[in-house]
Amino acid sequence: MQDRVTRTMVDFAQMKTFAEDPLVLTSGDGIRVTDVEGRTFIDGLSGTFCAALGHGNARVADAGAAQLHRLAMAAPTMATNDRALELIDVVLGLLPADRYSVVKLFSGGSEATENAMKIARQYHKQTGHATKYKILSHYRAYHGGTGNAVAAGGWPGWRAPYEPVAGGFVHLHTPDPYRTPFEAAPEASPEAVGRSYLRLVEETIEMEGPSTIAALITEPVLMSAGVVVPPASYLPGLRELCDRHGILLIFDEIITAFGRLGSMFAAEQFATWPDILCLGKGMSGGYAPLSAVVMTPEVAGAFWGDPHDLVQFHSGHTYGANPVACAIGVAAIAEITERRLDENAARQGDRLVVGLRRAQDRHPAIGDVRGRGLLVGVELVRDRATRERFPADVEVGIRVRAEARRRGLLLRASHWMFVMAPPLTISDAETDEVLGILDESLDAALAGLEEGARVAADPGYVG
Repeated sequence: MQDRVTRTMVDFAQMKTFAEDPLVLTSGDGIRVTDVEGRTFIDGLSGTFCAALGHGNARVADAGAAQLHRLAMAAPTMATNDRALELIDVVLGLLPADRYSVVKLFSGGSEATENAMKIARQYHKQTGHATKYKILSHYRAYHGGTGNAVAAGGWPGWRAPYEPVAGGFVHLHTPDPYRTPFEAAPEASPEAVGRSYLRLVEETIEMEGPSTIAALITEPVLMSAGVVVPPASYLPGLRELCDRHGILLIFDEIITAFGRLGSMFAAEQFATWPDILCLGKGMSGGYAPLSAVVMTPEVAGAFWGDPHDLVQFHSGHTYGANPVACAIGVAAIAEITERRLDENAARQGDRLVVGLRRAQDRHPAIGDVRGRGLLVGVELVRDRATRERFPADVEVGIRVRAEARRRGLLLRASHWMFVMAPPLTISDAETDEVLGILDESLDAALAGLEEGARVAADPGYVG
């Protein structure tokens, strides 16, 4: 098996290390997956935040199989298909009445965010504001792996290998209440922190020139930034700034939509709706490549005209609006809504957070537990009082992930934190099982590190 895995490249993984202990999955059932060695794991990441319905959902699988026999491909440059129209009706039916009117379907999250930014730029050119081309996004954000999406991304490690990237991208401070660039941040109120971040955004808009800015793209909860939940005032404040300066607001809800945060859309929780909404991942429950860009009537109207006007959207993808993916999307969304899995995500997320905060009481290395619904992050620190992180080469989050995998739980991790996002179908007993594994994994991964941290903080400490 080790020789065979060297013939592939796993996303973001150094294959030399991966090949030494490969994870090759072969089947799944509910919240669990099984590898080729017969080992079973709880899928604590829902694949990659997309297997919202767990594995082996018969209704969704049958919908895809039936559509394969009926129509597998509809030429996207000259036709649409009935399943695509059905899915669009379902999506628009979940959103505020009269807020959105047009949906463009794609086959992946990067396609959705990439094209949302293209739509914003073309919109301004076709509405008499051709100087508006810049895209604002946040440091530490991730919006996908295609060209413009990489340029909008905010982590240098993911952007630097491909630089110089496309021009016209400007980055903003991450609206992180736990780690702010302001003095006396731990004592500041969330409202004050939110206002400070908004002042930085406003100054950036002024210094760049509002007449040059096409759009601002953000995740309502910034997953790759560390499951950052911004201050409550932040997203409404962005909406006001964008309205004032004629900037389109784009929400990247590739991860956060369709129940993940405990509501169908994250925008609901912040009472803030964008001009362009990017959807994906949970939209198909992970059973097919599927994503979407949803537009307001004002945005969509700029692309409506006669052939000689050449105002149509000048971009497309072979598998956009694929009828098999759309049939699966219809079935997956029906499962989420009929089973009220968004409500279960809210309940189980609360249960998970309560359990992790109990672990925080025992482990001084747990600095922060945060998130919404079943998207929960745990930040690990060397000193909880100062929020100093462990050195990167300690790879404390990676240690927790390794210990969890040994015990049958798959997590996402970086050198400073770990993230959980299990399927929305998870039960009380299964959430408690996850917490039990995490307790053991934290004990194993942090024991020596916390002892060292106590000694560093108090030379007189005796264990």
